[in-house]
Amino acid sequence: MSNTILAYLKRHPLLTGYIQKGIINLNALARYIKINDKQISKDISLTALSMELRRNIVKLPKSETISLDFSKYPLQLVTRTNIHELILNKTLENRQHCLSIVNKISQTKYFISMIEGEKEMVVITDYPIIEFLTDIRLKKLISHATEGLGFISINFPIELRQVPGVYNLITAGLVEAKISIHSFHTIGGEILILVMNKDIVYAQEVLKSLLID
Repeated sequence: MSNTILAYLKRHPLLTGYIQKGIINLNALARYIKINDKQISKDISLTALSMELRRNIVKLPKSETISLDFSKYPLQLVTRTNIHELILNKTLENRQHCLSIVNKISQTKYFISMIEGEKEMVVITDYPIIEFLTDIRLKKLISHATEGLGFISINFPIELRQVPGVYNLITAGLVEAKISIHSFHTIGGEILILVMNKDIVYAQEVLKSLLID
């Protein structure tokens, strides 16, 4: 059983980190594992399972708390408000329409960014999207549209991408401030964080205190 428990802990590094910090009650975890993990025999007692958890947790390396000094980097925060987001399902036809939207906006003064995934394509812009939403042909292709967003851009040093958990330091601050992150994008070293317009000033203050002050 010891190998099974050790494998379970290795499959759940975040959980293991919480255990090492004393946040997780091992008796409660043992109860959860016994009920939900099919690899654990139902005949084993909760006491024995808790003891196995304690024995195996000390075999794992302790997770280190990341501490970074951002003051040596010339970080800048740039914000934009009244941002809109258009989402299209990714098909060959939709891709052409999406590129035509990007091309049209690119010829104006407005901000435009396109992110393409395996299933969806996203256009982020402050261009008045009512033009696209009132176009009957395009409206059918747009699966979702969100208005009233803003973003914070951070010129993050590209070498910090190699530090495990470095983005968590940024997002955790917003989580503690009860600010919902609409989306999070990295473009080279730059970070683009989208939040609701109403949260943009507070989000900027939180990130400024974390990264610059």
